[in-house]
Amino acid sequence: MPEQPNPEQDPITTKSYAAYYLVAMVILMATLFWALWDEAWVQRPWKAFQEQWKDRYSAFLNTARSKSATSETDVEKNPDYAALKQAYDKTYQDSKAQAAEARAAVDEVTARLLAVQTVFTDRRAYVNALSYEIETSTSASRCV
Repeated sequence: MPEQPNPEQDPITTKSYAAYYLVAMVILMATLFWALWDEAWVQRPWKAFQEQWKDRYSAFLNTARSKSATSETDVEKNPDYAALKQAYDKTYQDSKAQAAEARAAVDEVTARLLAVQTVFTDRRAYVNALSYEIETSTSASRCV
């Protein structure tokens, strides 16, 4: 196919759109900066309050942390806590053996289930294949 000549007044080759692009870019940049300013300062008048609240709450949490650390050590020194901790540790050690036995039983049952499931899956696939063969058979006697 021969190349067609360009027309005499082709706007793409005879005109420059640089000035239009420049005006469009200036407008876009102006709207971008306006939107950022509007979002950051005009629509969010509570930002100063948020900053003040953050400082105050951080100071409160720092004092609460030191108070909670001292109260935690006081609780750990309490003889009732020591007795409860000792009872918990004894019960945990006693139940460890039962948990191990239960885990072993669950593992055994899972192994048996997997063995049965594998055989069942193979047999089901075989039956499905036979069913498909029977359903799609074109012979007169559809018996296998």
